[in-house]
Amino acid sequence: MDISKDAGVRDAVRIAGSSAGPRVVMFSGVHGDEVSGIHALEKLFFDLYAGTRVLNRGSLMLVRANEYAMAQERRYVKHNLNRMFREDYGPEIDRSSYEFVRVQELKPLLKNCDYFFDFHSAPIAQEPFLVAEKQCVDFYSRLGIPRIISGWNKFSGGAIGGDAENYANAQGAISATLESGSHFDKGSNDVAYKAAVSLLSVLEMVEPAEKAARTPCDIFEMYAVVVKESDDFHYAGQVRNFQFVKANDVFAFQGGGPLRVREDSYLLIPMKPADTKTREEVCYLGRKAAQV
Repeated sequence: MDISKDAGVRDAVRIAGSSAGPRVVMFSGVHGDEVSGIHALEKLFFDLYAGTRVLNRGSLMLVRANEYAMAQERRYVKHNLNRMFREDYGPEIDRSSYEFVRVQELKPLLKNCDYFFDFHSAPIAQEPFLVAEKQCVDFYSRLGIPRIISGWNKFSGGAIGGDAENYANAQGAISATLESGSHFDKGSNDVAYKAAVSLLSVLEMVEPAEKAARTPCDIFEMYAVVVKESDDFHYAGQVRNFQFVKANDVFAFQGGGPLRVREDSYLLIPMKPADTKTREEVCYLGRKAAQV
């Protein structure tokens, strides 16, 4: 097993196994205030460095994606890094900004991997979940995370697009985003670490810590993005991730009026309105699609 810094990419380390195998890239700290993935990949690195775990085959790239935002404990500095993985940029993007320069360094990693795993957490989350597109669901359902949201790629254009997961998918990788739980729950660190090890175990790159039985996984299909259009956006009471909302019920208020769902729905990944800028997505709506 060989460990080295990746030439030309800051804050990235490459671990090579003793034989050929899958090329895996893992990002942490894409959003600087989401620390569970940072802790998880640091632990994974030191396990491999110390020999507690051994990478038997393939290669693993561990990346601290947005070091500037991490240092400031902010979601991002000037531009949301997870909306910058694209080929075309509008005039609103500052090409001298850290996030613009950084994403140009990171994109080649996603063009040269077989599997990509992005570590995040959420401000309102009571349990971990994955975000993965249909072609990736079967693989990632093997990691033991009980819920998967799919269908994001239907909305990954314009201001909503540019996420690392769908950029990697477009290059042919099998990709997913882990939301390991709440920003504020230290237990999400353990969830992230176990998920990283599970992915490598499924690929037979490391020995599993324990033989885990495959458990059923609920799939939720995203069908709408709710954008914060005005500063008065607020939810109709307390909200939870995966909260069920009946058809025609009010789930939020905006622009002085109610927002209703047109069908039985689930409220997905609700963000805190005070922490969300106008013209950014504040939550999503979905329907329960299947179980795998």
